[in-house]
Amino acid sequence: MKVYNLVAFLLIPLAPSQAVSAGDTRTTSTGKAETGAIVSAATDYVKRNSGRNMEFRITIEDVSGDFARARVDPKRNDPALVYLKRTGGKWEGLTIGTSFQNSDLKELGVPKNLWRWNHD
Repeated sequence: MKVYNLVAFLLIPLAPSQAVSAGDTRTTSTGKAETGAIVSAATDYVKRNSGRNMEFRITIEDVSGDFARARVDPKRNDPALVYLKRTGGKWEGLTIGTSFQNSDLKELGVPKNLWRWNHD
């Protein structure tokens, strides 16, 4: 997976020590603005739900329609995944964690091709 480093100050207001990146996605229509919107939404969701002030990097792993999966790589903790959904043109976090039951992702409406373990 290729990783592109983005200039954080052009995309979203972040702490200077926080790195941001976005990888190639399966959806070819995901342009720079869309990538920035996904990274911004993932960053906001992680900050609201992590319970602590930590440094991390977001890497978009895949996008399918109105859903996206991104990897969260904290500087001092284990990596996690965040799933996002676009509603009314705005990306919002759905869930974050280190492991998911496929039944939970199905209940959230996440397409099967975004499941990390693609079986029922």
